[in-house]
Amino acid sequence: MTLAPLLLLGFLAQVPESPATTQAKAKAQLLLTEGSALYEKGDYADALEKFKAAFSTYDSPKLLFNIGQANRDLGRPVEALEAFEQFLVGARDAAPETIADAQRSIEELQKKLGRLRVDCQTDNATVSLDGKDVGLTPLAKLLWAVPGRHQVTARHWSFPPVIENVEVRVGTVQTVRIVLQAPVARAVEAQAAAESSAKQPDLALKETKPADSTPGWWLGRRWTWVAAGSAVLFGAGAGIAGVAMQSKFDSLNKACGSSSPNRQGCSDSDINAVVTRRNIANVMWALTGASAVTAGVLFFVEGHPVTVAPAVGETVGMVGSFHY
Repeated sequence: MTLAPLLLLGFLAQVPESPATTQAKAKAQLLLTEGSALYEKGDYADALEKFKAAFSTYDSPKLLFNIGQANRDLGRPVEALEAFEQFLVGARDAAPETIADAQRSIEELQKKLGRLRVDCQTDNATVSLDGKDVGLTPLAKLLWAVPGRHQVTARHWSFPPVIENVEVRVGTVQTVRIVLQAPVARAVEAQAAAESSAKQPDLALKETKPADSTPGWWLGRRWTWVAAGSAVLFGAGAGIAGVAMQSKFDSLNKACGSSSPNRQGCSDSDINAVVTRRNIANVMWALTGASAVTAGVLFFVEGHPVTVAPAVGETVGMVGSFHY
């Protein structure tokens, strides 16, 4: 196979004059010569670049034979097959042995590939295979593909793109059905929800209001008022205990204290009674202060309710299909 690129040098030189300029043909000839030398050395990647550049400069279909050979030797059977097929269509005046070589290459490549049939009801949708555009729908031709998993994408300006995954097997034809649909489902659901909310305003209000929310700043603070009530009760108890202590103290002071004319002194039990009343009053005052502080804190805490509304979402998955 290594002589074929060199043979095409003669083919290109024999092309009769055309609208292409002599300068373009000369440049293509130079690129083809460089590519053939690289191909002979086994540098198929660089040779392919030279062949493509030559074809871009002067699009003689005979150059497609070189492009097919380089792709085939690089392990790119689909690209090689396409190049050989285009060569046979466009270079009917090529040498018989070169045509036969291309036909043998096509037969060998086809045995290693599978095919895809793309079925899409929407016309003029762009179809791509693994990110490469292959045509517009309706796509009459079958697509060649190497065995394995591939992605077929259909895009149309009026629909979201659709991607279908497909498994290709050697010697078989796999059909890929793509349905392009307008994104109306969400719009219909949103409209239905809006109409439902308009018909049932009370229900919508109940769903959005906090559970404990009622008019009036003094309501909805149950524990605030419990703490405040406790502060009042403890304060009253402290006051009563303090008055009792003071009354007992004054009574003892007159009977046996420094104000007593007898100055005999008070008994321990009498003194302990005064101390007990004092201690009770102190405890009550402490509880009063604690309850008052607690009521103040709860007043602000219970006055700012926090409502957590769960977010409702929906995820729909389809094996082998992703809709955007």
